[in-house]
Amino acid sequence: MSFDIGALDGGSTSWKPENIGDSITGTINSIKRVQQTDFTTGEPLEWSDGSPRLQTVIELQTDESVNGDDDGIRSVWLKGGRNYEAAEGSGKSGEVALAEAAKDAGVKSIDEHAKLQIAMTGRSKPTTRGYQPAKLYTMKYTAPVASVSADDLWGE
Repeated sequence: MSFDIGALDGGSTSWKPENIGDSITGTINSIKRVQQTDFTTGEPLEWSDGSPRLQTVIELQTDESVNGDDDGIRSVWLKGGRNYEAAEGSGKSGEVALAEAAKDAGVKSIDEHAKLQIAMTGRSKPTTRGYQPAKLYTMKYTAPVASVSADDLWGE
């Protein structure tokens, strides 16, 4: 597993699993959808109809630390796709694994302050010649616990 410390949208460290079994656990600080870019040119990617190709970026607060300046925040970049067949191990694309984890938790949204466990559990058969196979994941999502302010208990 490697960590890319640096200039990712706000400077957080990116979680990049390398081996089946690599995993990360944390609390969701933020989740957003951003447009994918071409690996070689950096140009924004679009579908054939002109709509943007999106991916999900989750910022996790973890207990990970590589040095004294490391705040433990990790960016996790997830793409979709249902057409992956496992060549090694098992799992789903990042976005599909996330959606399944939410469904398994009985929720219909991914919320900040929820706990998320992510494990790289496989690699797909390559879908494009010359490109690396997609990483496959399994995830567990635990919804945040709602709280009530003590001030609300006493009312007016």
